[in-house]
Amino acid sequence: MSLDLDDSIDLARARVVRLAGRDFHVAPLSLRQILAIADHVPKLSGLTAENMSGERLAPLAEVLWHGLRRAHPRLTREEFFDLPVSLGELVAALPVVIEQAGGRKVDGPPPLPLPRAGEGGAASASTMSSGTRSSRSL
Repeated sequence: MSLDLDDSIDLARARVVRLAGRDFHVAPLSLRQILAIADHVPKLSGLTAENMSGERLAPLAEVLWHGLRRAHPRLTREEFFDLPVSLGELVAALPVVIEQAGGRKVDGPPPLPLPRAGEGGAASASTMSSGTRSSRSL
């Protein structure tokens, strides 16, 4: 498996996620990687334990694979998809990738089990914001 780190990446800005019992680095994403995940992120909104399916999990796996590729450029999609990754690890790694793409900063992974649809207080995975408030002039 091609888990070698890219020596040109500043690991001081990278975050570590644990997948398949191994530590992986998630470095700040390039514009190319942000564009690669942009269509997948909205599909993650409202993902709960009750509505998980291959159709719902595939975009999550794609986002995570692209998130790892900055620091692990030789990790192929096939290698990543063959890792014995748990659902808990997938869910815990997602906010880290979103943050490294310039989305909202997170303090830690969301709690498991995932919140049910319709329950308040859950942050949407599709919220990629800069963390600043916008104001509209009327």
